[in-house]
Amino acid sequence: MVSTNGTLDDIDRQILELLQDDAKLTIREIAHQTNKSATAIRARIQRLEKDLIKKYVALIDCRLLGYREMVMASLRLNATNPLEGVKNEIEKMEKIKYAYVVTGEYPLFIMAKCLNHQDSMGLIETLRNLPGVEEVKTEIVLDRIKEDHSIIIPE
Repeated sequence: MVSTNGTLDDIDRQILELLQDDAKLTIREIAHQTNKSATAIRARIQRLEKDLIKKYVALIDCRLLGYREMVMASLRLNATNPLEGVKNEIEKMEKIKYAYVVTGEYPLFIMAKCLNHQDSMGLIETLRNLPGVEEVKTEIVLDRIKEDHSIIIPE
């Protein structure tokens, strides 16, 4: 169970690991693999969904849908516009899937998947034209070595 300090017991960890591996597992299947009752597992999952589990998603191989480029960009801002304004604009951009505030000269880092080079160039140009953005440093991913969206559940 999730305690006030955020620790999990062994059953919660097992449930989270099973769901990360296959979110389509039924409560009955999880109960069987954890040697617990379906009722107990249902209650635990409902509690985990309130605090820890944000949502269930299908991981789609974007390459099979025609996405050929992944753009990573670091943005340097000028002092004329506050960081919040740029963050809000980036948050609205559907193409950007990951965005972080980071340390260093370039306080914003984004990642986006693009269909082709023209699509990538359009995104980069849009980023360059955002009010408050002084410079955009970009990188195009040439090869994917590893993409793992799971996390290690701490003990």
